[in-house]
Amino acid sequence: MRKITVVFFFILSLSAFAGNLHVESGSKKNTLIELYTSEGCSSCPPAEEYLNMYKNNSELWKTWIPVAFHVDYWDYIGWKDRYAEKKYGQRQSRYAKLKHVSTVYTPAFMVNGQNWRTGFFSRELKESNIDVGNLSLNIENGLINANFKSLKKIASALKLNVALLGMDLSTYIERGENSGRSAKHEFVVVGFSSKQSNNSNWKIPLPKKHYHGAKKYGLAVWVSEGNDPTPVQATGMFLPSYNE
Repeated sequence: MRKITVVFFFILSLSAFAGNLHVESGSKKNTLIELYTSEGCSSCPPAEEYLNMYKNNSELWKTWIPVAFHVDYWDYIGWKDRYAEKKYGQRQSRYAKLKHVSTVYTPAFMVNGQNWRTGFFSRELKESNIDVGNLSLNIENGLINANFKSLKKIASALKLNVALLGMDLSTYIERGENSGRSAKHEFVVVGFSSKQSNNSNWKIPLPKKHYHGAKKYGLAVWVSEGNDPTPVQATGMFLPSYNE
């Protein structure tokens, strides 16, 4: 049975997150949708428009966990992407090295670690019907306590990946391939951290931001195995506030 539970306990706090949260993925595997994109890429806006639509999807965080990794390898063509980080391109390159995708390009979708071609936008993604185990998170005073109860034996150490997502972002692009265009972004990764564990339990602070202009935030959290970025299970939520 697929479920997701979010509980808010509001308290006065001077921490990065003003409140307590609890969220669970449920045992069915949720779908992590990764978009690798850049404001300097002329073919990226339609892909971002597609990802942005998940904001109003009734199964957001229950089934679909969208994230947009902005890469910096197009910055040289005239427009520096303010949301980009070098490590996001390195994550994409890791997928290519593991043969999950033939080459590195934008816009590129990875759906649960597998390449999903942009020409398939009209084809609806299918829900996973696999029982993998429950990922549970408690967030209090800026600290995540996470536990993953896998339904199968795990061969290597698991990694918890935490992406802070900037919402309702917009940019007027002054130079480059998209010069004169206003870009609207959702689910933009503006902070990312990860931590390995041998016992499927983690304590990890919320990521520090590398971009501070968002007024609304979400959080995507997923578990992966070893050095393979492919998600095993994922969950997410909107954050009621985030004041780093």
